[in-house]
Amino acid sequence: MNSRGMGVLDALRPGKPERPVPGRALLAGCVVIGGMVGLLLGCGSPAPPPAQMAPPSVQEEVRVMPAVSEDVRQQLLDGAVAVLDRLDDYDEESAFAQVFDRLNQWSHAAVIAGAPVAATWQVDPLFTALPDRLRGGTRTESLGSSVFDAATDIKALRDQRWLADIAATARGDAVEDLDIASNIFRWTVRSLALVSDPPMAATEATPGTRWFLPGEILLSGRASPAQRAWIFLELLRHAGLDGVMLATGNPERGVRAWIPAVISNGEAWLFEPTYGMPIPGPEGVGIATARQAASDPSILQRLSFSDRSYPVQAGDITGLSVLVAADPWCLSRRMRAVDEQLLGSRSMKLALDASALGERALRALPAAETAVEGVRRVGLWEFPWEVFARRRSDAARVQATVGRELAVMSVEIAQSTGGDGMGGRRSTRIVRPLYAARLREFRGDCDGPNGAKVSYLAARPGRQAIADTLKAVPPEQAEGVKRLFEQMKEDATYWLGVLTLAEGENATAVDYLGRMTLEAAPDSRWTDAARVNLARALAGLGRTEEAVKLLREDASPQRFGSRLLAEELEKSAKP
Repeated sequence: MNSRGMGVLDALRPGKPERPVPGRALLAGCVVIGGMVGLLLGCGSPAPPPAQMAPPSVQEEVRVMPAVSEDVRQQLLDGAVAVLDRLDDYDEESAFAQVFDRLNQWSHAAVIAGAPVAATWQVDPLFTALPDRLRGGTRTESLGSSVFDAATDIKALRDQRWLADIAATARGDAVEDLDIASNIFRWTVRSLALVSDPPMAATEATPGTRWFLPGEILLSGRASPAQRAWIFLELLRHAGLDGVMLATGNPERGVRAWIPAVISNGEAWLFEPTYGMPIPGPEGVGIATARQAASDPSILQRLSFSDRSYPVQAGDITGLSVLVAADPWCLSRRMRAVDEQLLGSRSMKLALDASALGERALRALPAAETAVEGVRRVGLWEFPWEVFARRRSDAARVQATVGRELAVMSVEIAQSTGGDGMGGRRSTRIVRPLYAARLREFRGDCDGPNGAKVSYLAARPGRQAIADTLKAVPPEQAEGVKRLFEQMKEDATYWLGVLTLAEGENATAVDYLGRMTLEAAPDSRWTDAARVNLARALAGLGRTEEAVKLLREDASPQRFGSRLLAEELEKSAKP
């Protein structure tokens, strides 16, 4: 870590255990596991869900400060980003306050110096074309503000920090665009268990409840096809690649979002988030492009089965439209300003020129030359904006859903630091093992005493430890606390399986995903995803018949992709 960020880190570095999140009290006692780890859990109701992330609004008050040098300004920015790099080490509320304060000092110092941030920024024309209902409280004035908002901007930056970390690790050693995109898509499918909620387009019959933001999706490890597509496109941007949603239908009467595509070498390469696979190219080789799928009907026909026809065929994609995945933050002046100043390992692709990306993508589609003059074939993808709208209009329901699904992230333990304190006593710190494990895995910090694996293992208390902890819980709360501990243990076990699978440790992954997940908790929320990932691990060990059997048993929303993968494995196993 360079010296520029040390001031902020030292201010936040806990000399004593983190204070509990407001609204929770720690148990008076703790259970010691192996003499090192004690379990502590908040009494009463689960921790409140993350605050609602509404589109950004202008923050009026900014600390007045004298003119500062460019070096000091850079220290302020570096210090703010340094805290976001290591949120698992700090109390998030205090960390957010520090980041907010330093970012606004950094921005305000530029104004004082007569160098307005992102001076060439302008409102993207695609934003003004959004329906009023989706734009909601997002005004052009707020997009153009250089002042950061405490309630929204810092969480948005946090989410983008996580996405940038994942993109850097998920790409692996790949160099070519398609190889990078394939690795990132593989991470997305493996790491985000497929669910059906929320839908790609909400209706009265299917309104959806899991209207999660990107960071919440990543923490939960569960995503609908639309959420998988959103995360995939965000990761592509951080990897420096162009990605858009493609849409079918007549732009004059309304279009329907279909799947994400990677734009490279003048082509749009197709990735199917519901099937969990890139669409195979001609003769099943490689990855299909939009032009190939439009001219060769067999490409999309191969995605159909006797009991289910693939909803899009060659005739539907001769006039595809482009939908750019953007949000209020990546279209704002202040995020572009931060983007321009971040370099090296801390760089993030925070800003997006949505109109330029849309035009590049349009040129890669079939029949672009036949477009009707005056009919727009480029727009913003409405799904992210629907998320913000639902979080405004149905805040209580959405926050309750987020709170239930992420409550396990608030479970805390007392952990020895391993050093001697006053009088030879060991010092301890309060950590959230599952939360820390997720963030460390995002960064690629998996091994070692402070790696994700150790944190996941700490989130797997034994039965006796749980039973001893429950003795200190009021009887009326015991059942809820027990369920939370059991969920934490199930989550940590499953994610250890996914992590070891990603590392190629197939035998270890088989143990975590098979015996310790599917057999130990056959009806958990990870059952379907564990089955598919277990099949991949078995295939990696050459146990093809077992893998095929598991894939054919898949009844999840990804089942059609599992069938195709089973067929592919069977063919590859034949002499």
